[in-house]
Amino acid sequence: RDTVDIGNISSGIRETVYGILRRTAMLKPDFPLHDSMSLSHDLGMDSLMLMEAVLEMEGACKQTFHGLEGLETVADCLLAAAGQQDAVRRFPPAPDAWFFPSSVAPLELPSDYSCLVSAFLRQLRHNPKEPLLAERKALYSRQRLFLGALILSARFARLPGERIGVMMPAVPAVVIVWLAALLAGKTPVFFNWTTGEANFRHCIDLADVRHIVSVTPLMKRLGWPGMSPGAWPVEWLALDSMAASFSMMEKARGMLKAAVMRHTRHFPVPRIAAVLFTSGSESLPKAVPLTHENLLSNAVDIIRVLNLASQDTVLAMLPPFHSFGLMVSIVIPLATGIKAVFHPNPAEPDLLNSLVHDYRISLLAMPPTFLGAMLEQAKETDRLASVKYAFVGAEKCPERIYRDFALQCPSASLCEGYGITECSPAVSVNRPGDVHPGTIGPLLPSMSAAIVREMDGMIAGRVATGETGMLLLRGPNVFGGYLGEAPSPFVAFEGDTWYRTGDLVSMDQDGRLTFQGRLKRFVKIGGEMISLPQIEEVLLKAFANHPAMPEEGAALAVEAAPKEDGTEIVLFTVLPLTLTEVRAAIRKAGLSPLYAVRRIKKVKSIPLLGSGKTDYQALKALLLSAKGKAGLRHSRHAGKKRETKPVLPV
Repeated sequence: RDTVDIGNISSGIRETVYGILRRTAMLKPDFPLHDSMSLSHDLGMDSLMLMEAVLEMEGACKQTFHGLEGLETVADCLLAAAGQQDAVRRFPPAPDAWFFPSSVAPLELPSDYSCLVSAFLRQLRHNPKEPLLAERKALYSRQRLFLGALILSARFARLPGERIGVMMPAVPAVVIVWLAALLAGKTPVFFNWTTGEANFRHCIDLADVRHIVSVTPLMKRLGWPGMSPGAWPVEWLALDSMAASFSMMEKARGMLKAAVMRHTRHFPVPRIAAVLFTSGSESLPKAVPLTHENLLSNAVDIIRVLNLASQDTVLAMLPPFHSFGLMVSIVIPLATGIKAVFHPNPAEPDLLNSLVHDYRISLLAMPPTFLGAMLEQAKETDRLASVKYAFVGAEKCPERIYRDFALQCPSASLCEGYGITECSPAVSVNRPGDVHPGTIGPLLPSMSAAIVREMDGMIAGRVATGETGMLLLRGPNVFGGYLGEAPSPFVAFEGDTWYRTGDLVSMDQDGRLTFQGRLKRFVKIGGEMISLPQIEEVLLKAFANHPAMPEEGAALAVEAAPKEDGTEIVLFTVLPLTLTEVRAAIRKAGLSPLYAVRRIKKVKSIPLLGSGKTDYQALKALLLSAKGKAGLRHSRHAGKKRETKPVLPV
């Protein structure tokens, strides 16, 4: 390790940092600290404890810490607290233990889909000491995960209720919490904190949970009013505080259980492996219970079509409340032994790229927005050289990302796919070696689809090849229905029960699907169905080379607002566009005048959900707010004579 000069650190900063580290690591106030001490090995701090310490140091020292990377020693914390984090070696290398032993055996897929825990126990028996999960500060072997989960499960088992909430970022500890919940007989419910406090409370009521496990740094960051005890209909459990309170007796019992239970072939767990929530981008979130069979059948399909091997390593950067994140960070590693490297913030491409390089990650799985940011940051480097596959979904993948990926990863495959939370989540994906940009690929092997025409709420039959219609799905990965009183999403067709996705697609003669948009993202104008996503696609293509086009984040979004004389199409954008430019682009693309944007609303940024999708609920709220203010202004000026001007045709 390179040496750094910390001789100019003031005594005030030094004592502040020492005090915070002692408190966070639960050391005595007079515990002697030395600048060369390792935070993990000497002070026993994991990434969650370090996150808590960093938050406190930022506030006390009035400095911004640029991530946790490189904070290995007490000296590193002193430099960061003094505003000298650039002097810290930010990217410590991956430990040798991550690469050894390296399995060369063929990937063993679960044959029994009834229990994900049993699938993990098989991996545990095969090689208990092999690393399975990693973060910059620690490695987690299969044995360590199981032991931690057993110790924690004893606490969970004493809690009332059938379900337990989980609100955690992408860190290895969330896998322990998930496993502990199932071992305790509880169904884990994953909460999305990016959805906002109001939607969050709605989800608590919907899932009927009494306790939510989180971590102190995340709770502090949210800072929701009334997060104190008694102000919410749940009790918040800070995992970092729980872990620090385990007695020697609890740990000893856990070790004894681990020695006995690792040989168990089948373990009784709840039938529902996880409850997730829909994104809430267009309506209130709905609760989606997914069974072990749903998740395992989907994992096996993904692994087979992407040709994944036991030597592959996946980057786990999406939070587990995202169905894509749950599959990548929990299901695939536990069921198959494919290793996962975690990072809690998907919006830090520099740190993500360093993990890909140092841990030789071969599989990326994320929305295109995050992949685009990583590609941009990694330009003219070899940081993504180990990547063999990138599996993208949740939004349409732009042409520039295909182009940039091909330049930086010429021997790898960028496989765009399509998924839905209710389908655990993957439905279709382009295959390595047979990628067709602009499509979402063929169905996964275990799924069946029907693309139908609907008239007056009834199914009028299948559409012809190449035509657009409503997508109906069947398969073992399709969930059984929402929690609560949500309308059934299932329909009867041709003697079978199908899940009605609400999405419009077309299928070519080779069985390859093309996504055409959500039915809810269509509006009726002049008797014609107008696709809002199609307008977005046309405008993104037209202004792709605009000098103000952002390198990260969405550039524009289209929403519709009801008006007294019909429906108004509104463009939200960060670009300095005029109506003349926008309408010209729409006409040039060959769309009818009914597709014309009536109004442009300039915004600093397009609101996004934690999944990376555009938050259309937030855009609708902006339109409703503007409408309310306009109505208020109108009422104030009621009775006043106004000059009227003729409305010009578009």
